[in-house]
Amino acid sequence: GILSVYATVPFFLAFLAAWSFKNIGGATEAQDAVIPLNTRIEMTKRLLANRVLWGIVLVRGLRAMSLVALLTVLPLYLGRELELSPFSRGFHIGLLIAIGLVAKPVMGNLSDHLGRKQVLVPGLLWSCAISLLLIFFSQGVAFTVLIALLGLFLYPDQPIVTAAALDIVGRDVASTALGLISFASFFMSALSPLIAGGLYQSLGVDAALYYVAILFAMAAVVFAALPLAPRPG
Repeated sequence: GILSVYATVPFFLAFLAAWSFKNIGGATEAQDAVIPLNTRIEMTKRLLANRVLWGIVLVRGLRAMSLVALLTVLPLYLGRELELSPFSRGFHIGLLIAIGLVAKPVMGNLSDHLGRKQVLVPGLLWSCAISLLLIFFSQGVAFTVLIALLGLFLYPDQPIVTAAALDIVGRDVASTALGLISFASFFMSALSPLIAGGLYQSLGVDAALYYVAILFAMAAVVFAALPLAPRPG
């Protein structure tokens, strides 16, 4: 049944993640030597003092806030205001996710060749623009098309942010960096559904979409300002 279909999604996501990052973090046997504790502590201190990493943490957090806000408001809007059937609601949410799954490895490959900033900044601005367009085309075929277009960067931007972090930290503290980024993004995103829900309830879906668009725009501005090293080759 449909639950079985949904159960396969995490496995498919895991496969895509493994494929996207298969060449990241490769190391020789010599590089795998055990690092002394005092050296690791010093490396962690330098990691926490890295301003670029904290900028990436902020971008990841803003991106997570926009995603969970959208996924909080969109089902409410589809059901309460558009009065779509459960199947139609599931179709639109599934379309948003499916487009993102297909686009994720493509965007990851582009960021490897063109650069993280060259792909992610336009992608975040794209998501901002589509979120604003949803305010003016809030039903019908145009709405469905915009949902599909929003999926192009809504999910693919996450692995690009992760890859940008891996580009600037040493492999020996990569797990620490990713743990820090994940913790901060989850902490920031935990507040976003409350904000989005409050805006939707008090001011309507337009206010919630403006909120989502502002988050995407802020993430784009911050990431564009980060002094990332150019990709080799």
